[in-house]
Amino acid sequence: MQISDMGKGNLHAFMACFYYCWPLYFITALLTQGVIVTSVWDTVSEWSTWKKDIAVIILCFICFIFAFSIAYVIWDRQTGYLNLAGLTFIMLMVQLAYWIINSFIMILFKSGKIKLPHIPKQADK
Repeated sequence: MQISDMGKGNLHAFMACFYYCWPLYFITALLTQGVIVTSVWDTVSEWSTWKKDIAVIILCFICFIFAFSIAYVIWDRQTGYLNLAGLTFIMLMVQLAYWIINSFIMILFKSGKIKLPHIPKQADK
């Protein structure tokens, strides 16, 4: 797998992009979780059910916009618009899978079913 494989608009190009950019994706996921998701989760958890549904629809729309943007960047015009739609679909499914897993983990943390071990700090002598 080489850097020149990226941008060809096929699955191998997507894999090459992921292979070379995974540290950036990981850092982005951690920052998203720590800065955005936790604060939004705390706010949305107090909302009514229909407001939560609207928030999920807005999240899906935002994911679609980002998926299309990423797919457009790695898309090769010579492969046609159907390939762009396929890339957008793949990117959208990756993002939605991330959010589903993220929501599941947040539910487990907030319900108390998963608890992080607390290590007490020792006082300086």
